[in-house]
Amino acid sequence: MAKNHESAADAASRPEDLTGIPHPGCLPAWEVGEMPAPVAFQWNWKTFIALVGPGIVMIGGTIGTGEWVTGAGVAALYRGALLWVAPLAILSQVILNTEVMRYTLVTGEPAFTGFLRCRPGPRFWLIGYLMLDCMSWWPALAGLASQILLFLVLGKDPLPEQIRWTSCGLLILCGTLLCFGGKIYNTLEVVLSGKVIFVLLYLTFCTVVFVPGQVWSEIVVGMVNPFNIPPDIQWGLIGAVAGLAGIGGMGNILASNFVREKGWGMGATVGAIGSAVGGQEIKLSHLGTIARPTEEACRRFDRWWSHVKRDQFGLWFGGSIVGMLLPCLMGAAFLKDNYFQAKGKEAVASVALAQDFGAAITAQFGSTQGQIMTLLTLLCGFVILFPGQFSALDGVARRWCDAFWSGSRRVRAMDAGKVRYLYYGFVGAYVTIGCCLNALGMSAPKMMVINANLANLAITGCILQTLYVNTHFLPEAFRPTKAKQVAMVLAAVFYASIFSLVTKQTIEKAIAGTLF
Repeated sequence: MAKNHESAADAASRPEDLTGIPHPGCLPAWEVGEMPAPVAFQWNWKTFIALVGPGIVMIGGTIGTGEWVTGAGVAALYRGALLWVAPLAILSQVILNTEVMRYTLVTGEPAFTGFLRCRPGPRFWLIGYLMLDCMSWWPALAGLASQILLFLVLGKDPLPEQIRWTSCGLLILCGTLLCFGGKIYNTLEVVLSGKVIFVLLYLTFCTVVFVPGQVWSEIVVGMVNPFNIPPDIQWGLIGAVAGLAGIGGMGNILASNFVREKGWGMGATVGAIGSAVGGQEIKLSHLGTIARPTEEACRRFDRWWSHVKRDQFGLWFGGSIVGMLLPCLMGAAFLKDNYFQAKGKEAVASVALAQDFGAAITAQFGSTQGQIMTLLTLLCGFVILFPGQFSALDGVARRWCDAFWSGSRRVRAMDAGKVRYLYYGFVGAYVTIGCCLNALGMSAPKMMVINANLANLAITGCILQTLYVNTHFLPEAFRPTKAKQVAMVLAAVFYASIFSLVTKQTIEKAIAGTLF
């Protein structure tokens, strides 16, 4: 993308322009420019569309995905106990989300590029985070969506080999859908907004009309009461709830990528990732443009920051809490079997809630009503899981495309209009790896639990490194307050503690010979 701003190196002869610009670390310097003026907030439809930011895409990608299986299963198992980890996880993620968005508002770069600016250098962080992020390449959601699709088509529990091949087909379909829309972000915004509307309306109807008040009390109280501690806690499942509530893992740093794609703050100066069809003219700079810390820039940043807080503390936080609450209510009220332990139940984990809910409606209102609610709940589950896989595929491809686009010296030599080739290379790699894992017969629920627990370690690293980046690579006028820095440390402690409890119990089980 062509820019009309001088580079920091070219501006070296004009020290007044570089006053307050930090050292760029282990990557080349940013260009330097002026903070764009934000759209003024008004109560009208046009402004609403302009200011619906990353929150709607983030909610759409994750709402109900892990919760449909893990949240419902844990709620049925513990009757609301220990669910308080979910709101704490979501709050911790809001703290991280807003900080990675801060970095992009000021520099136009995604937060991962900021990570690569840290010592000892890009290669170290690329390898380290790729190891932490490796299990996010497991296509658990495609396997779970396949269970529902096959059950709808066949009218009975599918066979494992049928699930494997259908999962491969859904992965290929996800990759194909990402080829359209001009900007990839536009496709995400349309698909995932539709998912949010349908899922929230349907599950709200089901929980308000059919879930008993006692179950509401158990689950709502359980989400705020840390003193209800059941015996024989399976910390792997609780860790999965923490890892799957909201987004989790490295997925949260995509909030910064979406700020850039939306064109907020300095993100408007760098471009976006274009789709294979309709995105040929879209370019993306390899590095960002940092805002001069002038008084006017600070005023504009404050207005952008208001949009961020509205987007994250209002839209995303509230949507994520509801997205966890509703499946948990359904699971606690209707789910009968613990498919994490019942042998042979893993192949129908995503179908179980619809079956049990339909059976309850049949017993109360008759078979016709029960069949209708079973089908609608299966459809709801598919609408949750398939777009979730679509978003997960984009998330992995996007963050690693952006990482190599900025962090690799060889890739930085590529033309700015070629970023989509790198992006679709990662899409192809994800689909290929996913199909191979399906061929090996990996269990989708187990993939989800393992991935979620490793995500707790990954997000701990992301929180701490974002804190470092925002206090070293941003001009002082744009840095987080001391209170926000303390909040980030506490968020990291929360996730590190959950990961430690899971690791401790796993080691104890391994020593005792009861791990498998």
